[in-house]
Amino acid sequence: MNTTALDQRKELILANEETMAWQLALHVMEKPTPRVWMIFIPIFFVFYFWKLKDYENGLKTFAENHLLTRRRTLEAAVVAEKSGQPVDIRALVDQVEELQENTRTFYAEWLTVLAGHYRLLLHAKGDSYPALVSSGYRSKSNYLLFCRQLGKVESAFNMAILPTIDGETTELHFVTETMTDGLNSLRLREAKEIFS
Repeated sequence: MNTTALDQRKELILANEETMAWQLALHVMEKPTPRVWMIFIPIFFVFYFWKLKDYENGLKTFAENHLLTRRRTLEAAVVAEKSGQPVDIRALVDQVEELQENTRTFYAEWLTVLAGHYRLLLHAKGDSYPALVSSGYRSKSNYLLFCRQLGKVESAFNMAILPTIDGETTELHFVTETMTDGLNSLRLREAKEIFS
């Protein structure tokens, strides 16, 4: 496969993942809203801008963390394409040393689905992300089947890792469900836009 074309496809995929990460962050994180009376009391308005800056930093951090696994998996898929070898899922799993043994299988399943998706898109034809998806999946129903499969394994991993995370269980479940709902609606919207 032409390395230049492969790298161009990689950049298209990565750009889409970055956009999705930001959209998900906006869905999950609550933006502070100023109260009308804050305008009249400068110290409170300054406090609002401080909270807004925290929110913007939170969005950036959320998006970066959301992209970490996706970047690594995409890079591994590109390496696999260039070498003609399968993606080394075990090596990807081993990069996350903090994973407990009981969550590693769920993580590997998620990475396997994600890597398969990336490899399909790296083989597809097109000069935009929608064109790659359209070429690779050929129909809206095929793409939605993939989206459901990805959502299922991603959700299973998130639920498996929840007990290992410090924090209020109810709040963690709420955030996880909000992320799952956000990803599902973003993927559905994407499918409608691509295959309309």
